[in-house]
Amino acid sequence: MKQAKTLTAQELRHALGQAALSRHAARDKAMLLLTHLAGMRVGEVAALRVGDVLDAEGNVKGELRLGAVTDRRIGASW
Repeated sequence: MKQAKTLTAQELRHALGQAALSRHAARDKAMLLLTHLAGMRVGEVAALRVGDVLDAEGNVKGELRLGAVTDRRIGASW
């Protein structure tokens, strides 16, 4: 199996800089870091809900437990 291509430190800094310019900068940077640092797939990040990340007091949880992520290809032609 081929190794997935990852961003270099310079590419990550550039991507974070671009994300900082977006309307939803905090969200976009968090999503980028989850994929890069935690190794989460895009579908896993997209499936996250606030309750998956924050506890009842609003603190970030120490770990995430991911369930099955469904592939929603609505209208796909393949």
